[in-house]
Amino acid sequence: MPSMPTEPDYLVGHVQEALAHDPRVNELDVQVTIAGAGIFLDGVVPTEDRRLAISEVVAELLPDHEVHNQVTVASLTEPDGAEEIS
Repeated sequence: MPSMPTEPDYLVGHVQEALAHDPRVNELDVQVTIAGAGIFLDGVVPTEDRRLAISEVVAELLPDHEVHNQVTVASLTEPDGAEEIS
């Protein structure tokens, strides 16, 4: 018989679903961990705006929890030269 999800398991799924479906975020790869009243978010996103939107969505969804956004912004470097065609 499958076990019933605990409240933190339920909340993790709820947060991940909100991050995937909210048009400000649309992120599937944010890791969510809940410890007590803290929500810890980790992952890599393409822009600072997206990172900030993640915090906003989670704070709106669970206003009684403290959001710890440890998501980083991917640093994309410019190519250092023209591509050579042989």
